[in-house]
Amino acid sequence: MRLAVFCAAMALAGCALPVLAETDEAAVEQPAATPVTTEFYYRIKWGSMEEFVELYNRNHKPFMEEAQRRGLVTAIKYDVPYNHMAGGERWDWRVTITFRDAATAMLTDPAWNAVFKDVGKDLVKDEKAFQAEEARRFSLLEEHWDVTLMPGSRR
Repeated sequence: MRLAVFCAAMALAGCALPVLAETDEAAVEQPAATPVTTEFYYRIKWGSMEEFVELYNRNHKPFMEEAQRRGLVTAIKYDVPYNHMAGGERWDWRVTITFRDAATAMLTDPAWNAVFKDVGKDLVKDEKAFQAEEARRFSLLEEHWDVTLMPGSRR
């Protein structure tokens, strides 16, 4: 008997939830998304810069550009240092991406699936060749690291 009452109560609550959710969403103003900026640093093996950039532009850049067209990414910037740098601090290629919000920066926004699917079907005609080129691109690296900036730290 208790189980039947519990199930009936849950069923009633379940029916009422969509109505409550609609009312709550309309009444509560959503906060503005806080952009998240990440800098991706690449230290490339000597003599491999041209090949790395070519592979990056062919296999990765189209995904980022489509994400920008769809509003997941608000800015993309590519940098190469003017002067050479010393050892551990040296980087050869930096990509700075500003994402719409934390969910897009962490790739947890479901809209990423559509970007990967849509761009992938046009870009990746041969999955095996694509994976081989991406493996080659990463084999050209001595090191790679990402730095996510504190929101509001750029003034």
